[in-house]
Amino acid sequence: MVLDANKNGIPDNLEVKAGQGTPQFTPRTPAIQLPGIDGGLQATEAYGWFKLVAAKAPKGSVVRDYYDNFVNQLTAFGIPKSKWNSVWKDAVDWTQTPGSGSTGIPAAYLASLDPADYAGGAGGKKYGTSKSKDIRTTKYSASSAAADINKFIESEIGRTATKEEIDAYQAGVNAEAAKSPAISEFTTTTSPGTGGLLQTSVTKGVQSTGFDPTIYAQNFARSRPDFAESFATKAVLGIIQKVLRDPNAIGRVVE
Repeated sequence: MVLDANKNGIPDNLEVKAGQGTPQFTPRTPAIQLPGIDGGLQATEAYGWFKLVAAKAPKGSVVRDYYDNFVNQLTAFGIPKSKWNSVWKDAVDWTQTPGSGSTGIPAAYLASLDPADYAGGAGGKKYGTSKSKDIRTTKYSASSAAADINKFIESEIGRTATKEEIDAYQAGVNAEAAKSPAISEFTTTTSPGTGGLLQTSVTKGVQSTGFDPTIYAQNFARSRPDFAESFATKAVLGIIQKVLRDPNAIGRVVE
């Protein structure tokens, strides 16, 4: 640390003033506090501690826990490993900078760190607007296809679907679904945060509905050869039911 000297060539904080005895040294910045080390360190001593001591300390030790907690936070910020030593050096320098508010603890630097300062290289662009698109096609399984087509064949014709019909429906419905996937498009804008936040992110999206098998399944059922017979039977049964409910309705039906 370089100390300012007064006109007598004596550092200000070592000068003996009138009425004082032994010079008193009052450090302008706190000593660097690190786990496993009694007393404080100077910056030059603390620089290598991170990479050469803490990173190689046994797992579960106080020193290694300090290191792991530090780099875990860097990872959460999206800071690449190639920048970790740079962050540590800045953290050490921060503890020795007058006015920084440091109490000598390098890890406290992370509370005011801006990840964008270390986003070069593998980190890529930190802030801005990005777009993404999600395309999803529904693929119907044999059991799902069977459940769908059975429901409509039972409703339209009055019987269960055959294996051949289920297989044909499954192939057809999957071909149609592939033509109409569900598409979601998103725009995300990320900017520096305020009030202690590292960043703010806003995502807006538009989603289009994918293929709906309902109409396809109904048309498939109505395309069966026995649908016409079933339709005619239902029409006759409908007339009979009307007559049973109202005998006088036969004349109106005939008319």
